[in-house]
Amino acid sequence: MATKFGVLGELTLHLEGQPLTIQGKKAGALLAVLLLRRDLPLTADQLIDVLWGRTPPRTANASLHNHLARLRALLGPQRERLVHRHGGYRLELRAGELDAEVFTVRLAQARDAHADGRWEAVHAATTAALGLWRGRPLPEFPQLHDSAAVTHLAELHLNAVELHVEARIHLGRHHDIVGDLTQHTTDHPLRESFHRQLMTVLHREDRAAEAIAVYHDLRRRLADELGIDPSPAIQKCFQEILDSPRPGSPAATVTTQTPRTKAQQPVAAPEPAESPRPTSAAPFQTPRDIGDFTGRRDELATLLAALREQATALPTVALVSGMGGVGKTTLVLRAAHLCHEDFPDGQLYADLRGFGTGTPRAAHDLLARFLADLGVSPRLIPDDTDDRASLYRTTLAGRRVLLLLDNARHVEQVLPLLPGAGPSAVVVTSRHVLAGLPGTSRITLAPLDRADQETLLASICGTELVAADLSATERVLDACAGLPLALRIVGVRLAQHGGRSMAGTADRLARTGQRLNAFTVDHLDIRNVFMLSYRALPGSDGQGHRDAARAFRRLGLWPSHPFSVEAASALLNQPLEHTMDLLDLLVSAHLLQNPSPGVFRFHDLLGEFAAERARAEESPADAEAALLRLLNWYRDATEYAERASGIGRARLTVDTTSALPVLLPEFTDGQQALQWVSNELPAVTAAVQLAASSSRPELAWHTAAALFAWIQGNWWSKEWEEPVATALTAAERESDLSGQAEMHNLLGMAHGSAHRNDISLHHLRAALAFYEQTGATERQVAVLANISNACSQAGRLDEARTAIEGAIRLADESGLPSARFDHTLGTVLLKLGDTDGAAVVYRRALDFWRKEGRVFFIHICLVTLGDTLRALGEREESLALLEEGLRIARKENHEFSTADTLEALGRAHFHFGDRQQARLHWREALSIAERHHLQRVVIDCRKGLESLEGGR
Repeated sequence: MATKFGVLGELTLHLEGQPLTIQGKKAGALLAVLLLRRDLPLTADQLIDVLWGRTPPRTANASLHNHLARLRALLGPQRERLVHRHGGYRLELRAGELDAEVFTVRLAQARDAHADGRWEAVHAATTAALGLWRGRPLPEFPQLHDSAAVTHLAELHLNAVELHVEARIHLGRHHDIVGDLTQHTTDHPLRESFHRQLMTVLHREDRAAEAIAVYHDLRRRLADELGIDPSPAIQKCFQEILDSPRPGSPAATVTTQTPRTKAQQPVAAPEPAESPRPTSAAPFQTPRDIGDFTGRRDELATLLAALREQATALPTVALVSGMGGVGKTTLVLRAAHLCHEDFPDGQLYADLRGFGTGTPRAAHDLLARFLADLGVSPRLIPDDTDDRASLYRTTLAGRRVLLLLDNARHVEQVLPLLPGAGPSAVVVTSRHVLAGLPGTSRITLAPLDRADQETLLASICGTELVAADLSATERVLDACAGLPLALRIVGVRLAQHGGRSMAGTADRLARTGQRLNAFTVDHLDIRNVFMLSYRALPGSDGQGHRDAARAFRRLGLWPSHPFSVEAASALLNQPLEHTMDLLDLLVSAHLLQNPSPGVFRFHDLLGEFAAERARAEESPADAEAALLRLLNWYRDATEYAERASGIGRARLTVDTTSALPVLLPEFTDGQQALQWVSNELPAVTAAVQLAASSSRPELAWHTAAALFAWIQGNWWSKEWEEPVATALTAAERESDLSGQAEMHNLLGMAHGSAHRNDISLHHLRAALAFYEQTGATERQVAVLANISNACSQAGRLDEARTAIEGAIRLADESGLPSARFDHTLGTVLLKLGDTDGAAVVYRRALDFWRKEGRVFFIHICLVTLGDTLRALGEREESLALLEEGLRIARKENHEFSTADTLEALGRAHFHFGDRQQARLHWREALSIAERHHLQRVVIDCRKGLESLEGGR
């Protein structure tokens, strides 16, 4: 389906036939100006001027890169069209994709027809042109209203209207256009052409007096405003009306301009010579089909449907692309054999050698071969490539031939080999997406799904071997990562060597960094397949190729986890826009995957190959510097997410090792920030592990410490323990007291949240000892409060009171706000039986956190104060506070807080006698708690529901 861009009215975008909403005025303005100035690269300064005017913010450059990245993400598979060349940005469009371009083409056709006096053609062309017009271009972007491009389009629109009206007058179809012309003269009071046309139509309608009035009104306006007389054309029209007041016939129209005439009538082109026909049977050159072809049901059906379509105007062109070894040729050969009868004039095949050790095939030579195969005498084959292509297209015209162009490297290899017209079809395979291949049905092959992997392996080595050890088979399939070539190599090795077992093969493939050594047999070698793709990386020039290759292997330093454009920018030490260009190029070459907008990753085996290239071609110093930039980025991004969550401490340590600005993810709210941590936790954990053994081990505990906010909401998950424990070990190895203190405190809080009180106190007391050694008073106060919480949960209330009173005392002595610890004090007082005192302290804590604007802590205070007021019998205020807490929890989309608040609300409604509401709240809370393994909430809800059943 077509991609369409619209600027003749509000900005519109259709990708592959689907309308897309453009989020954000800045991204929309960016796309709009790139479409308006499509033929001229725009510098960053020009784009900034469009987005922010003459007073851009200090962060305009970084923001522009972010908006460009979002625009690329919006374009999805079409992102490679947004290019940066010769110092400017440009959106590459294809013919017919932009409504303004189609409009100008139609207008040009109308002007040509007008010059020849072909009024039906003028009418048809202007009707088509005006049908594209939806209103003034881009009304939602005021900054573009006075631009030269918009003004030019508005003028072209008026030209089209004038020609359209002129055509209707000449064709005698003017009887209902007086109203339109009157409006045009009102909107454009000095545009003489509209007045002349209105005068002509009024005269033909036997309304000469009104036509004369139009003339005099125009004459007065021109004299008053411009000091000039009407043009000779208007004066001539006026005089002819005076001389002939009666309406005339269309053929005798006196007001239309005389069209230019041709000196000669067009001469009919000679009939083309009959296409050379083969003197022997139709060629069938398709190689042998693969007997164990497996899977690809949807892709095969799509390809067959495209090939069997009885095209008559334009031949079908299908591109099958994918990474090396994914089975492109196998799929195409199967399709070609299945549709043999659909191409009675033959099938031509050529390996273009785009990726291989041989010299790539040139179109010049292949045209000669194909012409000879189609029956053209060698002596009639021209020497010039263009002449050969012309004869080739003539020879194919009217025939139904299937052309298989395998292993293409670039579009230039393919274009001369495409038929010009008729029912033939072409299938191209390539490891590159060949974005410039026109009118193409595109099929991208992904790795095989699990069931097809097992079927293919069994078909090669035997079902008995596969079924004998299903666990080992699963491990082998994991190692092959869905790549058919890998499965074929493993299957052949198992089948050829009777002594090999599935378990032994799985063990060998499981060795880190050793898989590629195992994937070779006879002429099949995965490493060699990947190497050919790597060495054939495209680039606009030699430097472009080198940049792409360097990006590929440096990304191999981080092969196992998805990454964002911003993370890649830090690793590569490149500006965001250039990084996006490099990533897009790698995706286009199928050396990198782009599973969702803004997210990139390696195929498992390609990641291992990229890591090999990094070890082989990057110096240790460059590799370490790149990896440290990435580790710094993960530290900064995780700290930023913590700050954005509203839960953690407001801190941010920005990487200073890079000369480029640090570009961090953007979050619209705290929940989105915490969700980012959840999504990135495997990568953050890997970053902590790498940092712990690097020359900058402090990055390990700084990154782990930034998980505080996420851990607060995910204490039931043990995923956080690994990075924190790793960071603690690193801090102990480095004898870093602050690092050890931070990690012990974090472990203490996390275990305390899960009511593992003994281990919590062990870590918290260790943290307190380290903080005392470093003299970090503020941190000592916080740890004392955490110790009080853990003691309170454990029922050691005297110790809890001593700890929190010590924290408040130390805070007051140090000039720190002690009110932040009132909530902890209130909890201890409540458990000691001083409910009134607890309520007073809780109110004080709630006021403090409301002033601070910290939503997470406001919610905690609302729930605890609401529950305390329940115990004091304050029904209305208790329920109001708890309902407010529930609204906050739901708005923040925080499941644990929602479950905890619902449980408290259930208790409150039960206490005040509303059993139905209690049941509803407890059931909802129980459902959430069971889903997230919130054991304490599960127990409390079940007890509540049991009390309801017992009280029937």
